[in-house]
Amino acid sequence: MRLRIVGTFLCGLLWVTAGLAAEQARPGFLHPDVLRAALAINLTDEQKPVFQQAITVFAQKRINALGKLMRGNDQSGIPRKWRTRTKRYLKEMDKTLKPVLSEEQWPAYLTYRTTLEKNLRTMR
Repeated sequence: MRLRIVGTFLCGLLWVTAGLAAEQARPGFLHPDVLRAALAINLTDEQKPVFQQAITVFAQKRINALGKLMRGNDQSGIPRKWRTRTKRYLKEMDKTLKPVLSEEQWPAYLTYRTTLEKNLRTMR
């Protein structure tokens, strides 16, 4: 009986920690707040591929920047340099999407961008 209780407790503990690990492993792009903000932009069918491409380019540039920083000789200040590059890539994404989005969509996009940037910061 005691062994069964301990076994059940350990299985429950394993289940909870596995759930927490999966929760922490979620990328900033897939955070529920970021997804809600993206839906609030109300993209048209013509805008969706452009938006998706801009997000893909941003993510790829950010990943490449981290790789270059990690391979570089100067390992000091990597978090600061990565934040600087992330901001640069966000501005590039703004320039790409500004002509595509309407004036009514732009405030919702800025909310999305702010939410994304906040969630990327928490992923450190």
